[in-house]
Amino acid sequence: MIDRKSPSSPVAIIGGGATGAAIAYHFLNRRTAVSGPVLIFEARARIGAGLAYGSHDPQHRINVPAAKMSIDTGRPLDFQEWIDCDRLLAQDPDALAPSGGLFPARRVFGRYLADRIEPWLRSEAALHVRARVVSIQKDGDLWRIGTDDGIFFQAARVVIATTHPVPSLPTPLRPVSHDPRIVIDPWSHTWLDSVAPDARIAIIGSGLTMADVVASLTARGHRGLIIAISRRGLRSQSHAKAEVEAHGDFSTTPARSARALLRNVRCVLADDPARPWQATFDALRRQGRAIWSALPPVERKRLVRHLRPFWDVHRFRIAPQVETTLSQRIASGTLRIQAARVESASATASAISLNLRARGGAVRHVDCDLVINTTGPDHAGILAQQPFLAGLARDGLIERDPLGLGLHTDEHHRAIVADHPVPGLFIAGPLSRGTFGELMGLPEVTANAQSVAATLAADVSASKTRERETL
Repeated sequence: MIDRKSPSSPVAIIGGGATGAAIAYHFLNRRTAVSGPVLIFEARARIGAGLAYGSHDPQHRINVPAAKMSIDTGRPLDFQEWIDCDRLLAQDPDALAPSGGLFPARRVFGRYLADRIEPWLRSEAALHVRARVVSIQKDGDLWRIGTDDGIFFQAARVVIATTHPVPSLPTPLRPVSHDPRIVIDPWSHTWLDSVAPDARIAIIGSGLTMADVVASLTARGHRGLIIAISRRGLRSQSHAKAEVEAHGDFSTTPARSARALLRNVRCVLADDPARPWQATFDALRRQGRAIWSALPPVERKRLVRHLRPFWDVHRFRIAPQVETTLSQRIASGTLRIQAARVESASATASAISLNLRARGGAVRHVDCDLVINTTGPDHAGILAQQPFLAGLARDGLIERDPLGLGLHTDEHHRAIVADHPVPGLFIAGPLSRGTFGELMGLPEVTANAQSVAATLAADVSASKTRERETL
């Protein structure tokens, strides 16, 4: 914990989840000569867990094998080598998938990240400020950071590495938003303890969070009907039954339009129908930066608008254990995934009533005991949800990116406003994916964090050079 008597730093990282922890880890491993500790602002008790890896639910598993997750791209097996496999499998035998891959609970990966940053915390090269940031203001050449406990800090550089904004309730559900049977934030797990085994449940959204919710409900004995609703009725896909090698070259001559990219993907898939489609999507993921960079802004918008839902369900796969749960519930008829949208909602003493309009146009009335919102991050409301981001926007120091995916960022990770970089203010992780493309999976987040750390180190070095030249 930080000594509040010396609250200044060369670098302040806002957000101590996977992104923030990885940035601090790589910056400090560069042995950059700095005067003062790196400050990591994280309200949770542990650095590294964040929203993604802080869940205490054992049903919430990492979505890729442990062998493909690491805080360091140069040591891709670091997490798997860190795991005590005998102990893990004794406590959680289901962690081992039939393919041979390990899919432990996400909290295990959170502990690994905490373990990797712990030496820096112990030496006080990095200091954990366990508080929420409520304001960030430019103060001459420095940044003034205020927290919810009334303490102010100063830093020469600020890195915004916060998580995704929480989901926003769809407009048709807002008239009943105060009803306790509406779960706006599925990650607030208090609602799980009061769900009856035969409760009729509607889940709005059918992606990864829906899968987590169904797995949690099933483990707690729920057997009632669940209806998962999304515009296209798509759900996250599973991994290949055996390990596959990435296949396909999309970066040597990258497509310059969304249509051409789709055509290239279809050609690779058709080249060998026996090859699992996961191999092609793994290649797309690895080459994502080059693919995204080659697309003009108008084509990026077209891709996000038309192809993103299909990309998401194939790219963001669920752990085999969760896939088994979903498949069993679909087969038993207790989980139905429907292509529809909520037109209206009302509340009575006995039920929440939804009117659903199917993609074909027909309207169906559904009564349920619980409605759970899993619509994904509210990117449109990103500046409104965090007071410090709203303040930075009012001061003209940040703006949303043109695609509406996060914050406007340049290729050097600096915040951009009106096409001009803001010195000393950096954007990291998924909030910068409007510029860098795919930044939702851990391998991409790690690579991005290493790049941010290198940029910070270069900025510190350049600053020291300028100081020497003025002496």
